[in-house]
Amino acid sequence: MSLDHWVNECREGRTRAYAEIVRELRPRLLDYLYRMLQNRELAEEIGQEAFLKAYQQLQKFNPAKASFTTWLFTLGRNLCIDTLRRMDGKRLDQEPSSTLLALNPIPRDQAWENELENEIAHAVAQLDVLFRDTFILREYQGLEIEEIAQITNTNLGTVKSRLFRARQSLQLALKPVLQKAGIHYG
Repeated sequence: MSLDHWVNECREGRTRAYAEIVRELRPRLLDYLYRMLQNRELAEEIGQEAFLKAYQQLQKFNPAKASFTTWLFTLGRNLCIDTLRRMDGKRLDQEPSSTLLALNPIPRDQAWENELENEIAHAVAQLDVLFRDTFILREYQGLEIEEIAQITNTNLGTVKSRLFRARQSLQLALKPVLQKAGIHYG
């Protein structure tokens, strides 16, 4: 069954259908929140809050304006941004980016890829929150520019500009790592 089916079922009062919505979207939402916050516990707390808020406001959801996924990510993003604002520059106890990797032994040929993944995760975490937000939605969540504009309540030009600036910052941040590996660009 499709996500739209489960949303319709839930809106018609079949509350058990919401478990299917959560099952389908929870991994993606938590991945996004974790990459934004770099704290698994806080990401799970905000994710739970976003799903609860979506459930409570399900009758306000308008499928003509956005997909349910876009709407849910908007709720989650707003809660995430509010949390970051409340922290007002305070650092979270960041988990090592290696927590994104499995704890299995790593074959030698994957060592470079894992090191690069850790460096990228660290560089992404250092981006300005608006650039990081846009970059994660596009590159990790695979959302279209139009969906990102809806989620972030900005226009297409702003989304494209933020993506460009995020990529530019990451390129600069990762240049030493890539040069160390003998990879040269631009």
